[in-house]
Amino acid sequence: MIRKPPDPYGAYGMAQGSALSLRQADSLAFTRAANLLEQAARDGDRVQREAALKRNQLLWTQVQRLLAPDSHPMPVKLRADMLSLSAFVDRQTLTALVSGDPADIRPLVDIDRQVAAGLME
Repeated sequence: MIRKPPDPYGAYGMAQGSALSLRQADSLAFTRAANLLEQAARDGDRVQREAALKRNQLLWTQVQRLLAPDSHPMPVKLRADMLSLSAFVDRQTLTALVSGDPADIRPLVDIDRQVAAGLME
């Protein structure tokens, strides 16, 4: 039986009706995604790694969707940097999916953790 990893995006549901700010909820989502990736790379089989990679990709797809409009209030340079980073995440995710090598997941874990930390500053 294939076990699905916990939903890293449940952080948003938890934020509703709680004292978490949107930035804290975003940070929690990236932290959970990093934890799932790290666990899958360490302990998981290929199916678990693929599930964690795909869930992380969904999170980054949301980042792209939110930041793509020119009307987004984020400073232009920061927005461009985040969109560039999300493009790297796309490429690295594909690399990790194709190779099946848990070491290819490490850069994604590091990025998610850095983004999570930045959101808490």
